[in-house]
This record gives sequence, C-alpha cells and structure tokens, in this order.
Amino acid sequence: MSPQTVFFIIFSVVILVCAVLVLALNRISHRLVAMAFCFFAIAGMYFLLGAEFIGIIQIMVYVGAISILFIFGMMLTDHRAVGFGPERSQLHKVFSFLGVSTLLGMMLYGILTADLASSSEPFVGSVEAIGLELYGNYVIAFQGVAVLLLAALVGAIVIARKEAE
Repeated sequence: MSPQTVFFIIFSVVILVCAVLVLALNRISHRLVAMAFCFFAIAGMYFLLGAEFIGIIQIMVYVGAISILFIFGMMLTDHRAVGFGPERSQLHKVFSFLGVSTLLGMMLYGILTADLASSSEPFVGSVEAIGLELYGNYVIAFQGVAVLLLAALVGAIVIARKEAE
C-alpha cells in the first residue's frame, strides 16, 4: 500500500469516529473537541488531494473560527439546563437505523456503479486560478452571496436590538 492510501484510511477512520462521537457524547465540550478533530482530518484529506489552499482555508475557517465560535457560545449560555429532547422509543431507533442504512447502501451503489471519466493529468489549482475563476466567471454569484450575507447580518442585528429593548 502506498503512503497516500494509508493516510487516506487513517483520515477516514478519524473523520467517521469523530463524527459519531459528536453525536454520541453527552458533554458539549467533548463534542466540540471531537468536531475540531473531524475538521482537522478533513483538512488532511484536502492535503492528500493536492488542494493545499482549501486545506489551509479549512483549518483557518472551520477549526479556527467555527470551533472558537461554538466555544464562546458554550461559555456564554447555560448549556447544562438544556436537554436534547425526550428519549426516543426502540421502534423509532430501529426505523432510523434502517433508513440510514438504506441511504448508505443507495449512495454506495451509485458511487460504485458510476462511470467516471478518468483523466491522465492531475488537476493542479493555484490561488491565482481560484481567484480568476471566482472573480471572472462567477462574479455575479459571488456578489449575490455577499449581499445575502449582509442581509443576514443586518437581520441578526435588528433581532438582537429588539430583544435588548
């Protein structure tokens, strides 16, 4: 086995285990740590694919900003008094497991039977190519997302001001 395959398997196992731990752990602080490790492993996958720029952005945005945001939210709220809802019945858990298993089976079937064209040359992207593509061909979509985020920010400020008064 090549080193890339070994690292792929390691990162895959870390991602799956940490994702399950985010759902299974009881303490919110432990969930945050598992989520941060999951984000790190996803960044490692990007590095394996040769997308170093996206890997660094993954670390800066998700591991850095989003994880810190969740930690601040955890510190500023009384999270001990909040429950996660009533305990589900055994029948509900069985149907959920069957539904997820069916979805996984259909996804695996689709992936394994897909006729994907293979390329002999690897894709090599640079920050310059991403910038030219983003601000060239997709400039309208980029500006639309910027306006949407600005509207969400203004809406959050308006809601926060109404609650403060």
